[in-house]
Amino acid sequence: MEEDRVQIDIEEGPDATERSLLTTRLEQEHGVLGAWFLGDNPHRLRVRYERAHFSHATLLDAIAEHGFHGRIVGDDDPGA
Repeated sequence: MEEDRVQIDIEEGPDATERSLLTTRLEQEHGVLGAWFLGDNPHRLRVRYERAHFSHATLLDAIAEHGFHGRIVGDDDPGA
C-alpha cells in the first residue's frame, strides 16, 4: 500500500464543529487514512491517503462534496 500526505488550503475557514465534521467524513472515505487541521488554523487541512484510491483531484472533489473548497498547497511527493 503506497500512501501520501497532502496539505490543502480550505477557502472557507470552517469553525471547530465544521472542521471536526469534515475530518470525520473524510476519514470515512475508503482510502483516506487520516485527516486533521494543523493546530487551530481553520484553513490548513492535512490528509493522509492511499494512492490507489485517491489523487489530488479526487480529494478536492471529496472536500467539495462536503460543502468546502480547497486547493493543494503542499505535497509529500511533488511528482504525484
